[in-house]
Amino acid sequence: MLNRIDETISCRMIFFIVAFYTGLWTIRIPDIKDQISTDYLGVGYIFFGFALGSIILMTMANFIIKKYSSRIVILIAGYGQGITWLIVPFINNLYAFVALAFVVGCTYGIFEVSMNFQASNIEKKKKKSMMSGFHAFFSLGLLIGSLITSIMVEMKISLFINIIVVVAILFPMTVFFSRFLGEDSNDSNKGNKQSIFFIWPIIIFILALITIADSFTEGAVDAWAALYMRDIILVSGFAIGAATLTFNFFMVLGRLVGDWIRDILGTFNFLILLFILSFIGLFIVMNYSSLYSAILGFGILGMGISSIVPLAYSLAGNIKEVDSAVGISIISISAYGVFMIAPAIMGFIAELYGLQMVFVPMIILFSICLIFVIIYKKEFAINKL
Repeated sequence: MLNRIDETISCRMIFFIVAFYTGLWTIRIPDIKDQISTDYLGVGYIFFGFALGSIILMTMANFIIKKYSSRIVILIAGYGQGITWLIVPFINNLYAFVALAFVVGCTYGIFEVSMNFQASNIEKKKKKSMMSGFHAFFSLGLLIGSLITSIMVEMKISLFINIIVVVAILFPMTVFFSRFLGEDSNDSNKGNKQSIFFIWPIIIFILALITIADSFTEGAVDAWAALYMRDIILVSGFAIGAATLTFNFFMVLGRLVGDWIRDILGTFNFLILLFILSFIGLFIVMNYSSLYSAILGFGILGMGISSIVPLAYSLAGNIKEVDSAVGISIISISAYGVFMIAPAIMGFIAELYGLQMVFVPMIILFSICLIFVIIYKKEFAINKL
């Protein structure tokens, strides 16, 4: 059995494990909101603290990975994830929870870069599109984590017991699979950019921009979908997780076929298709408020944004004269940098204009991305595997 576990399987499982923790978080946000007695804006502050910790570690990721290796970093970050989650049920103060979110963000940030660096190395070794497939396991972990947590909510199992069960399963899995991760490739040279602080080529700017739009949308669903279902659709119990479950199911489906569709359509046409689906999904979620419309809208939205970030990671890890870890760090920072302002903005919008209106910024961002991608179409024809 152990002989069959290679670096590809191990890397996929690491994506799965990290996402499972996230699935726990997305469904339990209403419980945590009540636990610390805060409002929508307070939830935004929690994400701000998480984003700040993530970004700080991401800016140092290339140095840390080169010093210790991505495999060791993933193992250490796995310890951090398990420990910090065990603290969550014991915090009842907003400011203390924001501080904890900062620490969680630190572990998650370095975890994010390291696992995508591992995936990029494997993609280079195999010489074919694989990044969407790796992220499919992230979506699968998010889906299963959300599903199991929704079942526990329906069964009225406490947050404390929920966390104990999840950590007891995921922590040993992290330690186990990290043993089989591959060694880091040494394909960089002194001429490569080994820090994020340089004048970025236009392709990096565009990739960062589409990552921001995608992550803003994913963040909105992760942070607000459960509250949207409870407060707008007016459901309870298992149905609170319906939007998140549907969204992540179609994220899994989209990412499983994403590499195949990208190779058929080409990067540019594939991106346009993803943007169109995202617009349709957002329109339905914003303009209709039934259980069925929510499921339909979040499903189409999940399919639409499913492969945008994997594609950005894939291209960023293959830009000439830029270290893979640096390109990946830039994309990761773009993703989590959104949370520096997005949660507070979404909380502010939710308080003043209603929860449905938190999706307006995504329409604007995707429109800007569409314009840039069309203008710089040639960049996506040149920068591919």
